[in-house]
Amino acid sequence: MSALRMHHQHFNGVTVITLAGEIDLAGAPRLKHFIGEVRQTPADILVFDMAGVTFMDSSGLRQLLDAYTFAQRHGGAVHLAGLRGSPARLIEITRVGDRLRVHPSTDAALAAILATPGRPAATDDEPHTAAA
Repeated sequence: MSALRMHHQHFNGVTVITLAGEIDLAGAPRLKHFIGEVRQTPADILVFDMAGVTFMDSSGLRQLLDAYTFAQRHGGAVHLAGLRGSPARLIEITRVGDRLRVHPSTDAALAAILATPGRPAATDDEPHTAAA
């Protein structure tokens, strides 16, 4: 069993949340709290870097969907990046990828976000980071 590890960085209205380990019934409440703590504004664009996630059950999926619903209500968005293994399969079979934007990597997600029409240009601000 691999405990959920979480880290975040802010980039010009985008919050990248890097996850590693297992997102299961034990870790899902921690993830929910972490998302609420690191979101800068309700309209933030969230990118979940899932490359280090080895397992995700329905409780983890629920947290991603709740983040998506919140973002949609407030003008934000949710992107998933780096999915592989069983988490990728869960997203595929539940068709959650039809709603959440899925990218092969965090870099690809950020490039897609920055290429969105009407999106402000990136700034030279230092990224803000924290871990849990």
